[in-house]
Amino acid sequence: MEFGFIMFMSVIIVLVGTFGICYLEPEKFPSLFDGFWWTMTTVTTVGYGDYYPTTILGRLLGIFLFIFGIGIIGVLISKTVDSITTYNKLKTEGMLMYKNKEHYIYIGYSAKTENAIREVLVHNPEAEIVLIDTLPNCPYMHNQVHYIQGDPSEEEILLKANILESKRVAIFADSSITDPILADGKTLLIASAVESLSEQTENEIHTIVEICEESHISKFRHIRVDDFVLSNDSVSLLIAKATLQPGTTQLFRQLLSKRYGNNIHVLKPSSQWSTYRDAHLALFDKGAVLIAINDEMDFKDAKSKKLKSTDTLYIVCSDEIYSTL
Repeated sequence: MEFGFIMFMSVIIVLVGTFGICYLEPEKFPSLFDGFWWTMTTVTTVGYGDYYPTTILGRLLGIFLFIFGIGIIGVLISKTVDSITTYNKLKTEGMLMYKNKEHYIYIGYSAKTENAIREVLVHNPEAEIVLIDTLPNCPYMHNQVHYIQGDPSEEEILLKANILESKRVAIFADSSITDPILADGKTLLIASAVESLSEQTENEIHTIVEICEESHISKFRHIRVDDFVLSNDSVSLLIAKATLQPGTTQLFRQLLSKRYGNNIHVLKPSSQWSTYRDAHLALFDKGAVLIAINDEMDFKDAKSKKLKSTDTLYIVCSDEIYSTL
C-alpha cells in the first residue's frame, strides 16, 4: 500500500476511536484528549489501563481498534522507519538532490579535499559543502557535507548539486592519475562543463581549479576559470622558501589556516580612506595588517596610489577585530 493511503487510514482510525469512545462513554471519557490518549495507547499496544471502556459498544470499538488499528498503525510505523532508512541510504550513496543555496561545491575527493573541507568548517562552522565524486558512498561524513555521486562533467550531476546557486566551485586534480597532462585534461573537461553551464544560464559561477602544470593555465583561462592553484609548485616553493629562510613555514601556516593563528579576511575600503597609506595606517591602529589590495602586495606608491570603492582589501587579524571593522 502507498504511504499516503496508510497515513490516511491511520488518521481515520484514530479519529473514529477518539470521537467514538467519547460519544459512547462520555462519563468515562469526559474530554477528547482522554479519548485520544486511550486510542493511541490501544493502537500502539501500550495499554496503560488508566482508561478503558465498560459498555458493550465501547468494548466493540476497542475490539475494532485491536483488529484494524494496531495493524494499520504498525504498518505506518514500519513504513516511516523504512523511509528514514531509505533516505539515509540514498544520502550516503549521493543520490539525493541538494536544494539549499550559498554553498561551496568541491569536485573530486582526495586527502587535499578533506583538508580543504576541514579548513572551511573551522573558518565558518555554518558553511554548507557539496562534494561531487564517483565513489559509491560518501567519503566524508559530516552534517554539513552533502554528497553527490556521478560524473561531474555531466550537466545533470552539476545541476543536482544546485551549482547555479552556489557560492564557489573548486575542482581538485584527480590524485589517481599520475600523468599531469591527463590529470589536467580531466580537470579541464569538468571546468568546461561548469563554465558552459554558466554561459547557458547567464549565471556567473566562480571557479577554482587545481592544476598540475603551470603551462596549462592558458587553456583554463580560455574558458574563463577564475582562480588557479598549482598543486606541485606550491609545495616546492614552500620548501624552497623554508630552505632559504628557516622558520618561515610557521608564518605560511598561519596565513593558510585559521587553526595556526589569525585569519586572512576580506574588506571593502572605507570612504574615509583615499590612498593605500590611509587604509594601511587606519587598519594598523585597529590591530589589523593590510597585506594586499586586489592582487597587489607592492605598497611603494602607497602615499599617492588612490583607493577605489571597488577595491578588495586583504587583511590579517583576529575574528574579534574583523567584526569591529
